[in-house]
Amino acid sequence: MGVVLSPIPNGSRDLALDSTSPRDTPGGPDGVGEGGARAARSAMAMKDRKLASRYARALLDSLPDPAAAEKADGFLHALCAALEESPDFHGVMFDPAVPRPIRRQVLRSIAEQNGMSHQVGNFLVTVVDHGRTGSLPAIAAAFHEEREARLGIVPAEVTTAWPLTEELKQRTLAVLEKMTGSKVRLTTLVDPGLIGGALTRIGSEVHDGSLRGQLERLRHRMMQE
Repeated sequence: MGVVLSPIPNGSRDLALDSTSPRDTPGGPDGVGEGGARAARSAMAMKDRKLASRYARALLDSLPDPAAAEKADGFLHALCAALEESPDFHGVMFDPAVPRPIRRQVLRSIAEQNGMSHQVGNFLVTVVDHGRTGSLPAIAAAFHEEREARLGIVPAEVTTAWPLTEELKQRTLAVLEKMTGSKVRLTTLVDPGLIGGALTRIGSEVHDGSLRGQLERLRHRMMQE
C-alpha cells in the first residue's frame, strides 16, 4: 500500500520556531561518553517501545472493527515509509521551524486523502500534540504486533545457514502452527554463520537447533568437565 501525500504548505519551512518538543526531532543524547551514550540509547529505546505500545493499543481500541484495523495497519506502514523516502515530508514533520499546527494539518489531510477514518486522523493529531512524531515508526510496528496478537497470530522467525525453498517454508510453517496451535506469521532469515540447522524464535522464545549452537553447548560442557 502506498500513501498519498498532501502538498507541503507554502512557506511552512520558513515559519518561526514554535514550542516544538525536542522529542519531535530524531537523534541521540549529546555530551556523554560512548558507553554512557549506548546505555542512554538502550534505555530510551525501551521507553520508546513501551510508549509506542500504549499509543498503538489506544488506536486499536478506538477502531470499530478488524477491517478498519487492517486498513490502519497498512496506512501506518506506508506513512512511515513515506517519512523515510520523501525529504519534503520528513522536513515538515521534523524541522523545528515548522509549527505543530502545520504538522497537524498535513497529517490529518494525508489520513483523509487515503480514506482513513476520523479516529486515525485524530490519533495522528494527538501524536503531534504530544511531541511524539519521532515515535511514529515504533508506534506503527507496535500497532501491527498488537493487531496480530488480538487476531491470534503468532510471529515466528526461522534463521538458517542457507535460504529455504518454498516447500521447506510451507513445511516449517505447518510444523510451527501445529506446535503453537495458532496461526503463524513466518519470517525467514539467512545467517551462514549457523553452519547448519536452524535458529527459531517464536514470540519471545528462542530454540537454537543450529549446528553452531550445538557446538557451543558441547564446548561449554567440555570446559565444565
